[in-house]
Amino acid sequence: MRKVFISLFLLLGIATSVLAQMPKDVMKEPIPVAMFQVGYAFQIPALDTKDLYGVNHNVGGGFVFKTASNWLLTANANFIVGSKLKLNRMELFGEGITTVDGEIIGGAGSISTFEVNQRGFLVQGELGKLFPFGPNPNSGFFVQAGLGYLRNRIKIDYHQALLNTPYPVDGDYQYGYDRMRGGPAVHLEAGYLMLSDSRLFNMSVSLEVTYARTRDLRDYDFRVFTNPETGVMEPVGYTDPHKRYNDLYFGIRVTWNIPTYERQPQEYYYN
Repeated sequence: MRKVFISLFLLLGIATSVLAQMPKDVMKEPIPVAMFQVGYAFQIPALDTKDLYGVNHNVGGGFVFKTASNWLLTANANFIVGSKLKLNRMELFGEGITTVDGEIIGGAGSISTFEVNQRGFLVQGELGKLFPFGPNPNSGFFVQAGLGYLRNRIKIDYHQALLNTPYPVDGDYQYGYDRMRGGPAVHLEAGYLMLSDSRLFNMSVSLEVTYARTRDLRDYDFRVFTNPETGVMEPVGYTDPHKRYNDLYFGIRVTWNIPTYERQPQEYYYN
C-alpha cells in the first residue's frame, strides 16, 4: 500500500510539472488543468445523524484534474468538527458513572470539567462535469458525484481537567462511550466554478449532500441505565453487528482552487 501511494504521488508530480510547462490561456479556450483544493463546508445533519449530532464544520483539501473537455476528476479528504450534541450528559454516558445532574466526578473528588464534541472524516473520489458559463470556457456550473468512506464519533476532551481527570472516561474507557460508527458514503455536489488568469481568484461555491450507510465500530457500549420494569441498572452491552444507520449531511461548500498553470502575459498592441 505504501508503494502504491508513493507511485501515485510521483505520477501526480510528473503530470503537474508537464501541465505547468504547456502553453495555455485559460481565458480563450478549454484547457486541461491540475489544481490543489482547500475547502470549507457548513453542514446540517438529517436522518439518524440528527438524533445525536447538531450542525458541524467540514474542512479539508484534495486534488482535482479538469480535462480539456471539462470533465472533473477529484480526490479529497475532509474532517468533520462539531460542538453541538443533541443528548444530555446522562444520555451520553449513562447513569452508571454520572450524578443525578449528569455530571462526572473526577479524581480530585469534585465535578470534572470536560467537553464533548463531534469528530469525523470523509475520504472520497469524485467524477464530475463542467458546463461552461461566464467569463471564459473554463468557468461554469458543475455537477459531480463521488464514492468514499465516512466515520464519525463523540470526542471527550478533558484537557482542562488535568488535575481532576474524569477517570470513568479516561484513556481506553472513552471508547466505550464514543458511539463510533462508519461505512460507505455517496456524495453529490452542484455549484459554480470560477477559473481566471489570476491565481488568487479561482474558487467554487456549491451545495452538497452526503449519505453514508454506517454501522457501529465499537463492539461494546459501556453505558448503564435503570430498567424501568425491574428497577435494576443494566448495561447497554454488546452492539448489534447487523444494525445499520442512515447518516445524512446537507451542506454549502466554498473551495479555493490552486491551479498549476502560469499566468499568461498581457497582450499589448502598438500602432
